[in-house]
Amino acid sequence: MEKIEMEIVEGISRADGLADEDRDTAVKLMQVWRQKNERNLLRERYYLGHVRVRDLGIAMPKSLAQKIDPRIDWPRKAVHALADRSVLNGFTSDDEAVTEELRGIYTANSLDLLYRKNLICELKHCCGFWTVTDDGGGYPVISAYPATAAAALWDDASKGIEAGLVVAESKKMPGDTERVPTVVHLLTADSLVVLTRVGGSWRAEYREHSMGRCLMEPMAHGATLERPFGTSRITRAVMSITDDAIRQRARMEVAAESATLPQMWLLGTDKRVTNDGNRYSASMGAINEVTKDADGDAPTVWQSSQLQMAPLTEYFRALACQMSSVTDVPVSFFGVSNDNPSSSDAIAASLEPLVIDAKNLNAENGHALRNVAYMALAVLHGTDFATERDAGHNVNARFMSPAYPSVVSQSDAMLKQAQAFPKVAASDVALEMLGYTDEQMQRINSDYKRAQANQAVLSLLTPKEDGDGDTSQPA
Repeated sequence: MEKIEMEIVEGISRADGLADEDRDTAVKLMQVWRQKNERNLLRERYYLGHVRVRDLGIAMPKSLAQKIDPRIDWPRKAVHALADRSVLNGFTSDDEAVTEELRGIYTANSLDLLYRKNLICELKHCCGFWTVTDDGGGYPVISAYPATAAAALWDDASKGIEAGLVVAESKKMPGDTERVPTVVHLLTADSLVVLTRVGGSWRAEYREHSMGRCLMEPMAHGATLERPFGTSRITRAVMSITDDAIRQRARMEVAAESATLPQMWLLGTDKRVTNDGNRYSASMGAINEVTKDADGDAPTVWQSSQLQMAPLTEYFRALACQMSSVTDVPVSFFGVSNDNPSSSDAIAASLEPLVIDAKNLNAENGHALRNVAYMALAVLHGTDFATERDAGHNVNARFMSPAYPSVVSQSDAMLKQAQAFPKVAASDVALEMLGYTDEQMQRINSDYKRAQANQAVLSLLTPKEDGDGDTSQPA
């Protein structure tokens, strides 16, 4: 893999038609991609459960450890437990026309599905990347890329990406075992450079744009000033605990095999007398016989106590608790249940740290999605990012509630808020808080307007009574 990566870097650095300043930028980005790719692929293996047991050579022979292949999906649980509580539900804007445009962009690009895919990549590797390009007819195309297929350079001054690189297409070449990039996009503040592999060489094609910024936006998990591209949910602690859990699973399998048969010993014999050396026949036979020797002495039969699994399961439970502490995911998500059923309050309390993480995640990702929306509007209107950002549209990403309360408690809370603040009842915010999707809200508003129109028509057609009891028909 490293050889392939070096060939790609060298090939792109010599691409035909690539400007010198962009050549240096492309080399830097490819170097960043190579440096981070090994750790990203390692986390991918932990996420997929492709990690084998790391035997310490103490509890079992190495040959036995190679035969046992237990798997643990705790890293996947840590990713999906948080991803399931971050559900994108469209965009909002103060301008109704802009809202309709964003709704069309959202539907055309299937952003509800694309967001979840990019979100899982973000939580696995530390960040996912968005790109906004023109389809050639003036309509925005929003794409998502994982960190295993993208790299970026951060600019502290602008608090954004200075330049980015994504692997747009890849395939297996004759003689190669791994997929190799065939089309790479280099994104800068003023152009999109399409690098295409033709045979053994690369060719650059420039497509200038007027966005005024790089067409790439990061969606980083837990970003800090030192780590603008965030950190992975599959941390070193998660990987270490997973290794311990896999090893413990292996011990438990060996112990379970050993506990199926009793350990019987014959003391005082001068040779092996257990049915021609068959280790199972003495345990599985219905009738066993032990005879005396020539001197009339009989061997002593001693049976060891059966192996107890409780200490092994308790240590496995302790590892699950450690994983819960590191990831803020309730321990029950890792297959460890309590002896006594939890109350609703206890379940809500155990989920509170995860809900807080989800709210922070939605706030961070909402900022990235807002920038993506402004870039999409700029492509649609033929303007630039700054123009759309400063136009006063007040675009925001809308997420479903990460707390997932019951319908009864949610409705009760909404009723109390509407009674205290009547303005809330007349706003779409009430529908959002009740968990309705954007499509359902459109239908509710449309049906309400239709009902109002029908009521107005009926009021005009209904006869009215005057003061003397006579009715007057409409002219």
